[in-house]
Amino acid sequence: MALAVVDPTHGPPLCPFKAVTGLDCPGCGGTRAAHQLFTGHLGAAVDYNVLAVLAMPFILWGLFVSLTAMLGGPRWRGISLSPQWTRIAAVVVVAFWVLRNIPIAPFNWLGTGA
Repeated sequence: MALAVVDPTHGPPLCPFKAVTGLDCPGCGGTRAAHQLFTGHLGAAVDYNVLAVLAMPFILWGLFVSLTAMLGGPRWRGISLSPQWTRIAAVVVVAFWVLRNIPIAPFNWLGTGA
């Protein structure tokens, strides 16, 4: 994985939402969190984006299932969410988005701090 070798910490901000508003979107810090995970720093990864860390196993499984199917390998069962779980996930993402931009404790630790 390129993210295990290249540290995105001091790179340019790539999030258009953050560039325009100065606020974190739900994905802000996700690339840096992935880099920290792939280099064995769980605490630093959680500090960048706790939601991305929690979602990472599901994202990696989906990537694995897609790649093996595309390359003609065995068919693995992918993750599918019912409409109810999709709505719950959407509410969690929106709540995370709002809470991580509240600049007071205990919510300020959810932001990227950058």
